[in-house]
Amino acid sequence: MSRDSSAGVDGSTEFPVTVGRSYAVFAMTIYLGVAWYYILDDDGHEWPTWVPAPLFEVVDGSFPASWKIGYFHFGQEDQYPIVSFPEWAEDQSFYERLVDGDTIAVRIFSERKHEIEEAHSA
Repeated sequence: MSRDSSAGVDGSTEFPVTVGRSYAVFAMTIYLGVAWYYILDDDGHEWPTWVPAPLFEVVDGSFPASWKIGYFHFGQEDQYPIVSFPEWAEDQSFYERLVDGDTIAVRIFSERKHEIEEAHSA
């Protein structure tokens, strides 16, 4: 896995996930040359956080039919893909609003979470 201590990811970085537990994926991106999954990790937040994909074994590699790919720009040279449900993939501010508790973003995530978790448990 790629590491960049200036980005807060190095050999001592720990991620709050449990070995052997199954997690639904709510979005996916590429950062530091590695795929990262947005999951509801073991910290208990109401929003998904990103965890490096190499920590997981993919059990079901299918994507919901509604998912899209978007590209977020954080400066002139930084561009990151995001694969998720349309409301997230098409809106660079969706995640920030979700974390901040924006009522609309929380409602949308709750609806999409239900859809994704239902498909994940099937």
